[in-house]
Amino acid sequence: MKKFALKRLLIIIAIALLAITAFWASFQNNKKRENDDEKKIFEVAIMVRAQNNPNLAEDARTSLKEGDALVVQSEGHNWSETEKISYLILRMNLTKNQAEKLTRPKMRELKEKDLGAAEQTIITEEKERAKKEGREYIQRPSWETLVAREYYIDFDKIGFTDPASLLSGQPYSKVLFDWSIVKVK
Repeated sequence: MKKFALKRLLIIIAIALLAITAFWASFQNNKKRENDDEKKIFEVAIMVRAQNNPNLAEDARTSLKEGDALVVQSEGHNWSETEKISYLILRMNLTKNQAEKLTRPKMRELKEKDLGAAEQTIITEEKERAKKEGREYIQRPSWETLVAREYYIDFDKIGFTDPASLLSGQPYSKVLFDWSIVKVK
């Protein structure tokens, strides 16, 4: 009888520990999600002139255009004088996720059939090597950049029209913008 009671007690303790562990993990995930949704002030350097490449496909993939974010920095970043006259620098109240989106390229996943001959040969060789070594081959996805930035700042929404005006100072240094001035391409 005592053995049965001891086993029962151990089972109850194990279940309680599992429940506590699950609760703690859930609490930590919620806390992380809340931090990801927390807004913070960033400073964003925005292109005021388009970069151009004569190769149209390469231009789309690599050239930043007017309104594209070049870089996102924490509030209080020490911008160089060259940066101050070359880029529109905006203060923006954003979540970490929104700040990351501003410098993210627009991409699409490639199917194996869409890859070039060299890439397909490498994949075939890797599959054969994995088979010989008795391990599973896991193909990593291949991606293609469609445009250099997926999102841009809508200059019409903020009223910015003259890049030359940056020579006399940043026009919006006292203004705090939010995601509402951002558009998807």
